[in-house]
Parts: sequence; C-alpha cells; structure tokens
Amino acid sequence: MKLSSVLLTLTALVTTGIADKTCTPSFDYCSDVLIKDKGFTEADLKDVLKGTDFENEDVKNILFHCKNPGIVGHPKLCSSGCQDPESEGSHSCSA
Repeated sequence: MKLSSVLLTLTALVTTGIADKTCTPSFDYCSDVLIKDKGFTEADLKDVLKGTDFENEDVKNILFHCKNPGIVGHPKLCSSGCQDPESEGSHSCSA
C-alpha cells in the first residue's frame, strides 16, 4: 500500500470520529467531563455499563477509570455524585 493511501485512510478515521475519544490512563473521570471535554457520548458510557451491576444507573453517578487513551471502564458508583477537581487530574466521588 502506498504511503499516500495510508495517510488518507488515517485522516479519514480521525475526521469520522473514531480517534477523537481521549483520556489520561490511570485517571478517573466523571461522565460530564468525558462527554464535554474528552469526546465520549452518553451512549458510549452506557455501553461501558452494560453487563455490570451499574447498567441501570444514571451515568452522572458513575466514576469511570481510563484504562487506555480513549478507553474507559472499571465503573464505580458514586451515590452522592461525582466531583470534578479544579485542574486536570483524577476525579472522585462526592463526600
């Protein structure tokens, strides 16, 4: 395959949204930050919850762990809601 074909394919993937989800590995994120700033949709996050004990929970009450850039998992229920830090960094459940 020619280099120009590879570059064209990569450009198409980026512009169609496949490569637009980002998060910092090992950080925890509230759903609002993942949706507003990191390129995820509510549907993406609901898909992560399928098959877990939190499948029927509101994503706003879930703390998601970034496993790899663009991949979240390991959901944790925040019964009092999720708390956003003042700067980039791991989020936590509200006290």
